[in-house]
This record gives sequence, structure tokens and C-alpha cells, in this order.
Amino acid sequence: MTLASSRPEEPNTVRLLGLAFAGADLVFEIDPHGVIVFALGAAERLTGRPDPELVGRDWASLFNPSEAALLSTLRKDIVAGERRGPIRVELTPRAQAGAPSAASLSVFRLPQLGSRLSCALSLGAPAGAPTFSRDARGFTSPESFASSAEYLLAEAGKAGLVLSLDLVEVQGLRDRLARLRPEDAEEARQSLEAVLRADSFCGVGGAEVSADRFALMRSSDAPPGRLLDNVGAATGGPRPQLARLPLGGSASARNMRTMRLALDRFIESGPGAAASGFEDTVARTLRDSSRFRDIVARSAFNLAYQPVVCLATGELHHFEALARFSKDTSPAETIELAEDLDMIQAFDLSVVRAIVRELQAQPRTTRIAANLSAHSLMIDGFLEEMLGLVGNAPDIRSRLILEITETRKINDLDRANTLIARLRQAGHVVCLDDFGAGAASLDYLRRLEVDFIKIDGRYIQSMTEGSRDALVVKHLVALCRELGVATIAEMIETDGVARLSQDLGVELGQGWAFSKPLDKPKWKPPAPAPRPARARPGARDVWG
Repeated sequence: MTLASSRPEEPNTVRLLGLAFAGADLVFEIDPHGVIVFALGAAERLTGRPDPELVGRDWASLFNPSEAALLSTLRKDIVAGERRGPIRVELTPRAQAGAPSAASLSVFRLPQLGSRLSCALSLGAPAGAPTFSRDARGFTSPESFASSAEYLLAEAGKAGLVLSLDLVEVQGLRDRLARLRPEDAEEARQSLEAVLRADSFCGVGGAEVSADRFALMRSSDAPPGRLLDNVGAATGGPRPQLARLPLGGSASARNMRTMRLALDRFIESGPGAAASGFEDTVARTLRDSSRFRDIVARSAFNLAYQPVVCLATGELHHFEALARFSKDTSPAETIELAEDLDMIQAFDLSVVRAIVRELQAQPRTTRIAANLSAHSLMIDGFLEEMLGLVGNAPDIRSRLILEITETRKINDLDRANTLIARLRQAGHVVCLDDFGAGAASLDYLRRLEVDFIKIDGRYIQSMTEGSRDALVVKHLVALCRELGVATIAEMIETDGVARLSQDLGVELGQGWAFSKPLDKPKWKPPAPAPRPARARPGARDVWG
């Protein structure tokens, strides 16, 4: 009688089997060569064979041939007392209708069993688990990796585990593989994919986020040396470089934001990123995250107010509120950081609060524009919270202009337009900032109903009469006039550019030619006033 066909009757053995089957559909044991020496459970459902027939077979026969490299890595790499998995694996294809195609595999090396491995196979994947798509080479796709990270962190948190984001750089890998015979290069790629998958949490695997750079989620107590040794052996090159980012034991927004920013910096750091101190970059990511949370919590910023004037008369139209931070902190970089960390909405609300207080202290003729990230606007609940800030002072709304800034493409323009309509119905004037900076600008103008657009300063700053920039601005202004949208030119630094902007039909202007940003929203136009506007067909009054 084989072990597989035996049915132990001792109470403790039966109890242990009951516990095993509570978490698995099939348990089996393999020797150092991968041969099955014991099997018990729903073997026929999983493999199409009763469990006694599995004994003596290679465990690789249970799985799709594409899993061979992974199985080899698991068998050779696991140490006594270590458990790997569950790892989602593909089963051997079967013609039978309804036959399972995927399962979760866990392996454990019990010290008392020497070199044998205890294995557990369960149907399907855990409830709620996302599908981890892979690219043509078997690596987890970057998109799938990013979307699965939140699930992995949540699962780890439930189990009391702490994960890390491991960033691996194998310098010169693509060049080295290109010099190999195609079959040897493919073998190296499969080995690398198997190593990353075997050492990753839940077997999700590694994503090649850029040339020669890989990211994977691992348990924080997984030994880094083993991963580097195995990656080096798989690729046949020098020992790779590794940076680890501890993420804590939950799918908190902070973890997700920090991970996204770290990945972006890793991708952008260039060749040798890990070797040249990438761990410092990871540490800086954590410091930046903490620093910006502190800025928002303490409202540790100031506002400067730059006048926006009517080009035809030189009179003040409104002020734009510009955030200023500590002496050594770039406003643009800080705002970009806030967007990268998904913390911009809290900052935007803090700025609006400050502007509302300033408007309440100023004459009723004072109008101030606040910058709102399009990302903030699209977040559920943000609009209601922002409108609530001026709920007790409705007269403020007509004086609080909202400039919508956009560093990432707005994907849902219909929803964005609905939200903008609600702002306008509430009494706010809405401006689309930096128009012309992105490829989607014309689509925005077509589908977003706003009061103003602010033409991107790159068109304005060095514009000369008859230049291509001037021609673009001229036709853009004409299009906006047809649509009933007023225009603002920013970064006007000379009187000549101011006059040219007016001649091209731009109605409002902003820049050092009129005034630098001021500590308070108080300004009078200098004398003498700008020249009167020349008669122009289609001239019209603008709001205000």
C-alpha cells in the first residue's frame, strides 16, 4: 500500500489532516528531485488523477510547463523552517470541461523531514484577489503591479505582516542578454522571472519598471542577500543593487502614495540609480511625505498676491494667490510633491480657507483667484467640502475665482464639466490655468465650460510680433471669443509683450511688467496708464 492510498486513523493524525484540508484541497510531499512521495486530497478534481496515481510522478507534471522555472527555484531555494506562498500557479491544461486552470501553491520545508518539501494546493485564488497580468516575457506588468500593491498591503495587514517595496537594478542586463543566443537569453529571462516570483509576496512577481530595473513586494523579513544572489545567478552578471522601502503593514494611503513616488523616482533616476545611493532617495521620499503633511497640518505657508490687470485700461481686475513656503523650498516642486503624494486636496482646501479669511478682511471690490488642482476637484466629496468653506458667506463666492490647474490629463471630462458647472452655479468664476501646455487643451476647451482660460506663459514670455507663438495666441483668442471665453496672458515681463498681447485680442494680463507678487492684495496701477486700446472688431467687455 502506498502512502497516498493510506487513510490514517489515529485521532491526532486525523485532526492534523482536518486542519490541513481547512486551508488546502490537496496536500503532497516531494523528495529532493521533485518526485511526489505522498498525496492526499482532491487530487482528481485538481489533476484528473486519483491521489494514489500521483505518487512517483514529477510534481512538475501537475502544472503548466510555463511554471517549470518557478518550481525549480522553489525546490532548490527554500531553507529549513521556511514557508513560501500562497503563489498563484497555472495547472496542466486539461480537455475536460470545467476543469480548474489555476490554483494557489504553498510549500514548506519541515526540519524533521530533511530535504523533503511539504506542499499544499488550493483551488483558485483568495477571494478579492486581483488578476496579475504578465507581459510577454512573464514579468508582472507595471500596471498590474501597481494595482495589486494595495491588495497585497491589505492582506499583509490582516495577517500582521510588514511588507517592503524592493527595487532591484541589474546594470547592463538588456545589453548582456542581447549578446546571447536567443535560446540562452530566453532561459535567463525565465530564470530571472522565476526568482522574482518565488521571492515575492503571494508570488505576484517582479515588474520591469524600466530598462534593467525591477520592483517587487516582499515580506520585510525576507533576506535581501538571497534575492541578490539568485538574481545574479539567473542573469549571469555582477551582483545587482537593491534598495528597500518599508511600507508598514497596511494599505494606507500614505503607503500607496510613498510607493508610487518612490517608483517614479526609481524609474527617472537613470543608469546606476540603486548603486549611486538610491536608498537616500527612498529615505528622502519618506521625509518629503512627512514634511508636507506637517505643512498642511500647520498651514505652514504664506500667500503672495499678483495683480491681474485689464490690458485695455491698466486697471486691476483681480489678484492671483500664489503659495510660498520656506526660504529653501521651491513652490513648484512642493506642489508637484503634493500631487505625487495625493495630498494636494488637503493643501488646496487649506489655501482656500486662507483666501476666504483674506477676502473677509478686504473691501468688497477685492477679488482673489485660488489655484485648485484638477486632481482635487475630481475626488469624491472635495467639491462639497470646498463649497462649505464659504457656505456662511455667499457674497465671498463671486469674489473667489477658481483657477483649475492640471498636471495630469483629466480622463473624465464629462464629470469634470459637471463639477465646474456646480462651481459656476454657486457663484464662482472658473478659469482653466496653463492653457496650451498639454495635448488635450483643445479638447478641454471644447468640453469644459469655463469663464476664462489663462494662456500658458511659454507662449507669452518671449512672444514677438509675427512669431509662431503670436500666431498661435491670435487664433486661440479668436476661438475663445467665439466660445464666449475670456483670455488671460501670464508671464508678461515687458511693455512690448503687454502691448502685443492686447493687439492679439487678449483681455487680461499678469506678470512682472505690471507688478511682482505682493504680501497683501493691495495695488494701484502705476502712472502713466497704458495706452488706450485700439479699436478692434468684436471687442467686448469682460466679466468684472
